[in-house]
Order: sequence, then structure tokens, then C-alpha cells
Amino acid sequence: MARVTLKELRLRNYRAFADARLVLDDVTFLVGRNGAGKSTLMDAFSFVSEAVTDSLGTALERRGNFLGLFPRDLRRAARHGVSVAVCLDREIKSPVLYGFTVGWDSKRAGYSVKQETLRGEWAPSFERDEKRFRSETVSLQPAIDAETLVFPLIAGSNDEWKTIIESLRLISVHQFSPQVIRGEPKIGGEERLSRDGDNAGDVLKHLKSKEKEWVEQHLSEAVPGIREVWVKTVMGRRVIGFAQDCGNGQPEQFDASVMSDGTLRSLGILLALRQTPRPSIVLLDEIEDSLHPLAHGVLLDAIDEVSDEFPIVVSTHSPEILNHPVARADRVRVVQRTNGASQIFDLSDNVRANLKPPQTVGQLLRSNALWTAAEPSTTCAIDDFFKP
Repeated sequence: MARVTLKELRLRNYRAFADARLVLDDVTFLVGRNGAGKSTLMDAFSFVSEAVTDSLGTALERRGNFLGLFPRDLRRAARHGVSVAVCLDREIKSPVLYGFTVGWDSKRAGYSVKQETLRGEWAPSFERDEKRFRSETVSLQPAIDAETLVFPLIAGSNDEWKTIIESLRLISVHQFSPQVIRGEPKIGGEERLSRDGDNAGDVLKHLKSKEKEWVEQHLSEAVPGIREVWVKTVMGRRVIGFAQDCGNGQPEQFDASVMSDGTLRSLGILLALRQTPRPSIVLLDEIEDSLHPLAHGVLLDAIDEVSDEFPIVVSTHSPEILNHPVARADRVRVVQRTNGASQIFDLSDNVRANLKPPQTVGQLLRSNALWTAAEPSTTCAIDDFFKP
């Protein structure tokens, strides 16, 4: 299957984002204060993935149903609908855009799909509204249901569509919980890592030996003394074990239940980068939590190492994270919330042109000198939202 890369996320009326455009680099850093909207951007990626993997109704229900996508003071915008779109590249070809608008239907006292669009050069395009499906390149007339996206239903009829839908399903968003990883869940067969890492043992069990060695190597650098990590089965449950040098010449064995939060979070991040099948994008929320600065550097090195395989998004408000060389000024997006509205900014041209080593983005953040561009990144006009 040809490689597809997610290049851009667009939002209109999605929670606090009235009009936002997130252009992705191979590694993208989302920087902003707590509550600015960093986690909302990651949730939007999850929303698209869940909508095409499970169903639109399920994705909405997990967010408090349709009106749950709006802050209370902005629910009046519900009549205009929520629009979400992603742009995807396929090797050297021009981007393809897939997106949809979900709006309030007063007659039905619920939501309905107002528009669903796939546009681009390397995949057959289509347009769908509340009643009709149109395509100039594919002879299909799928049944239109007001509460259901049509793309997941028809994607199997075309190889390019299969590639796109699979990429959307392989979006991987993570906010790891060390407490959950310690929980010794029942044995499962899932190879993809869950959002909080509760199936880390299953993912580790399914890793090929080369991938497991990669994880162990980086984990040993992030957590001094770690020699090995493995999975064992105890009464039908996955138990993650560690061999760690405690200074007496012989490694001692420990279960995850007694390992530090930083060790388990580091393991989760490394598994996210090596899970199979490979994700189309990995998003890591607040990577610095519970981690020693030494681990920061190791994990960012690992992120940089695999960033040629798929894009990675890291949210942070830590100057230490942004001191790392991988956090270049051109990879930074600043998320700000003002008067209840969230916006995305690139760094100013002046900052990007003049930030030279040994000065870092982290130093600028610490000194409150992380100047942004004058205007936020938006789609500019409603007609531009669904243009690739």
C-alpha cells in the first residue's frame, strides 16, 4: 500500500475553534497554556478516526452528542454546524481533502450530515449533501442516511479510497496513564496501542524482536539501569515485567506495579512509535508529564528518528522539551485562547529567521518572548474550507 501522510487539519465551530487550520510538519509541537485548546486539536483527529472506524453517532456520543462539541457560550453556533477536514499527501502527489459538516436538524430534533466531501487528483472525488451523492468519476448511488457518513460504506469499492480510509483509521492519539498501564488488564488481541496505554502488554507481546530491541534500547537510555522489558501471563492477565540493574551486579526483576510513572510513560511513548500496523500519525498529549529531563531528550531523539515514517505531534508547555534541537521554530504552533475562542499561530517570521543555536524555542518561552505571527492560521473563507 502506498504511503499516505496526514498534512493538515481544518476545523470550523469545533468546540472553541471557530476557524482553524493546523498545518503539520514531520514533527509538530503544539505550545500553549493549559486550557488553550491543544487537547481539543488532538481530540479532533480522534473524532475523524472514530467517525470512519466506528460510526459518526458513536464518535458524537463519546463527546456528549452533537451539542457537546460546542462550549456553552457558543452553542448558538450549532445552527451553522461543525466542519472537520483533513488533507492527505500520497508520496509526491498533490493533497487530497476529506471532510464533513454535521449540523443541527430541527425537524428531526437531532444532528444530520449536511455535507461530506472528498476532493483531490489521485483519488476519485465525490460530494454528498443531505439527500444526494454525486461523483463524476465513480458510478455509485449509495443510500443516504442523515446520521451516517457515506465514505466508510463505499471505501471498499476503490483502491485509493481504501488507502485513505485506512490512514484515517490508523490515527493514533495518546495521553498515557501510568496507573492504567499498571492495571494488568485481561489478555486481548489488539496490536494497536490504546489512548491511555491500558493494552501496552498486548502491544509489547506482538512486537517483532527487532522492534522490541529498539524499545528496550531507548527505554534503557531514558531510565538508567533498565536492561529488558517483557510480558508474562498470570491468571489470564498481561503483566509487564522489567529487569533493572540495582547496583549489586545482578539485574532484579520488577512488575509494572512497582515501576515509576516516568518509566511507564516512557514505555508507552516508545510503544506508540513502534506499534503495528504503523500509524498514519502519532499524537502525544503533554509528553513531559512525570518525566525527568534526561528522559525528555531520549524520547525526543526517538521521535526524530522515526519521523520520516509518519508525522508526530507533541503537545507541551515545557521549556525543557522546547530546548531540544528537534523543536525547531518552524515546527512550533502556538495555541492561544482569548475571549473564549481558540486560535493557532505560527511563530513570527522574525523569530523563525533569527533563532539560532545555542538559543532555543524553550528559552524564548521561558522569557515570554515567543512572538507569534500577527494573524492566526485559518481557512479564510467558507468556500475554501473544502478545497485541497
